[in-house]
Formats: sequence, C-alpha cells, structure tokens
Amino acid sequence: MSQEFNSNCAVQERRHIGQTGIENILARKRVTNFGINRGRQKTTRVYHISYTPVTKEVSLFFWGCNFDCKGCLSKKETSNFLLKENLHLFSTEPGTIASPPTKFLSFSRVLDLLDKCEIKTVLFEGQEAGLDPIMPELAKVLHERYGTYNILCTNGYRVPPLDDIDRVQMSIKALDDSLHVDYTGKSNQRVLKNFIEMAGSGIKLSTATVLIPGYIESQEIERVARFISCVNKDIPFNVLPYFKAGNNPWRRPTHNEMNEAGTAARQHLRHVYAWHGDEELTYEVMRIF
Repeated sequence: MSQEFNSNCAVQERRHIGQTGIENILARKRVTNFGINRGRQKTTRVYHISYTPVTKEVSLFFWGCNFDCKGCLSKKETSNFLLKENLHLFSTEPGTIASPPTKFLSFSRVLDLLDKCEIKTVLFEGQEAGLDPIMPELAKVLHERYGTYNILCTNGYRVPPLDDIDRVQMSIKALDDSLHVDYTGKSNQRVLKNFIEMAGSGIKLSTATVLIPGYIESQEIERVARFISCVNKDIPFNVLPYFKAGNNPWRRPTHNEMNEAGTAARQHLRHVYAWHGDEELTYEVMRIF
C-alpha cells in the first residue's frame, strides 16, 4: 500500500462524471457482453473496498506489487488507513508484519457490491493495481456502468492500458537511483521514463514523494520537484509525511520539516501540497468489503 496516495485520496482534485435519475438506473441495469462474457467469472486481485458516501468515492484495494518498499503501509495494515478503526495507526509504532489477504473478489462480486453505492470516483489503489490483468476490463465496465471518474494510483514501474483511466497519481520514491534501489529494490530509470511518456500523452497526472527524515530528506524532495519541472511545471506535486511502518529506524517528520520540504519544491513547481499528516478527516470512510 503506497504511503504516497493512501493518506491523500480524500484531498486530490477530481472531476466528477456521473449519471442521475433514470439514466443512472438504466446504466446500472445494463450489463454489457464485455462484462458478462469476459469478466464476471474471473477472480480479481481486489481484496478490500472502502466507500466515502459524502464524496461518492470508492477505493478498490489490489494485492501484489513489483516493489518491496521498506516503508510500505501494507506491512502495518492492509485495509484503508482512513477507516475509523484504523486512524490510530498513523501515530502508533509498528507491531508485527500484517498478514496478506486470503480472500479476493470475483469480477461479478465487485460489481454486486458497487451496485449498492452511488459512485462518482473510483481509486484503483492498495498495492499495485496495474499488475492485475483484469484491472483495465474493470475500469472499462465501471466507466460504462456508473459513468465513473477513474484514478489509478501507481509506482509507475509498469503502466497498464490507460484507455479507461481518467487520472494517474504516480509516486516517485526518489530521484537518486541508488536511494531508490535501496528503498524499493528496483531502479527508478523505468519509472522516470514512464513518467515523461505519460506526461506527454495528455492524461491528467499528479505525483507524490514521501519525506522520511534521515533518509529521503528535503534535498531529495527538491531534486524530485526539479525533475518534474523539467517535464511540466504545472503537474501537481504532493509532499507526504512518512508514517512508521515496517522494521525501520526512521521517525515521522515534524510540521516544520514538511513545510521546509514544501518550500523547497515550490521553487520549481506551481502546485505543491505539503501535508502534515494530522489534517482533520472531513468525511467518514466506510468498509464495504
């Protein structure tokens, strides 16, 4: 579970696309041949779904990742940290490593659960949603069935088909390749290349980096911001605080450290958001699976 986006899902800019009244009812009842014949009997990598009724936002949590990030939140808890029962985890010390999920939803079960919700936005998150070969089909059916605005949260190492993705939220763990390898186990060269290509494709794109005192510090945040500015100075950049997870010596950054990192990034980019990590949760997030 990426630290980059799980703590930031409720604050991203969104364009909502939806249907109302009779159109919405008909859309829910219309099951395309695509959904019936190809997807309904397949098992997805979706293991958890949360829903925010006020914003009509669904988060689909997928299991499986091509990185082994030392500070991955999934090592602490595999469900949404914004659930009421999980909010305390942002400030607690890591205990044992969380067990991986054992139940995964079929394509049809995902739709059955979502049929009960009024939906505007869907976030494909958790670990690395794009590794699920069914994800593009699911995004397509959600577009057709509910008229959703689909957001893919990704580390950018492998880019799935984006035909039915409206925005990509991509994390850049570090610009220094040796630091990136140390943190994730993989080089960042493919990530940076994919970032440049996505920015040039015209898809809406935002990015984020986690500030980890004593490891990924303000200077590295500024290097990432400088790289992004060479691509497009208007790409939104979120500087997020590290929350303790995994067996690591790092501490959570202070407000001043977050502010300093934000100030450094703003020297290069027009839209920088430095989060403290203790912002008030405005809307209730519910578990639906």
